[in-house]
Amino acid sequence: MPSLDEKEQERGEERSRRQARADRILDAAKELLQRWGYKKTTIDDIAKQANVAKGTIYLHWKTREALFEALLVREWLSVLAELRQRLASDPTGVMLSSLTRHLVLIAVGNSLFRAVLLRDTETLGDLIHSSGGQNLVQIRLGTSMPYLELLHDNGLLRTDIDMETQIKMISAINIGFFVADRFLPPGSHLAPDELAEALALTLHRTFEPEESPAPEALDKAMQIFNQLLDQFANAIQHQYKEIE
Repeated sequence: MPSLDEKEQERGEERSRRQARADRILDAAKELLQRWGYKKTTIDDIAKQANVAKGTIYLHWKTREALFEALLVREWLSVLAELRQRLASDPTGVMLSSLTRHLVLIAVGNSLFRAVLLRDTETLGDLIHSSGGQNLVQIRLGTSMPYLELLHDNGLLRTDIDMETQIKMISAINIGFFVADRFLPPGSHLAPDELAEALALTLHRTFEPEESPAPEALDKAMQIFNQLLDQFANAIQHQYKEIE
């Protein structure tokens, strides 16, 4: 008869197998979503791509929509992990221009994250308007205002424009840089590094003080921002538990 330790080990191994299978399914869903878009990607397609039975997918998620919402949650958590790594080696990373530079470089190399940021209906379809998709948007927007407030409080953001207006301006500038290529002639497109630097420079000159920030202000702001990232990650993880 198995001992308690052996039973616990078996349960742990089963959880690991279940997680590995879920990740394989999500990997397949991501690949097909980027290739065909949400509207054309079916559960049958995903099952075939992941080499699992169709019914196996429903052991993890009750609906097709829930599966793709879980994929978006996983993508956000992956982006946050990469962002933390970048910020750890950038003393000015908390500033709007620097943070945006990092996010742009992440988005350039991650087409699904880019689709999420731009609310690309061709890729995401009705997933944008699903309850889970809307919740993720609200979680992200709920972090934007506290982030700008901490920049403002630490002298890292100009104070002559109200923050709601600044959020709209920042969003318009960010989206404009990403979609501008559609309207520019061939050969005039910016390389990823150039795009990130140009956008960072635009935000710096538009929203940040001219004088260099004090190291103490940057350190204090970064500590608070890390707490915001923790709250953001926890809210997203809670969303994932609601989806499962």
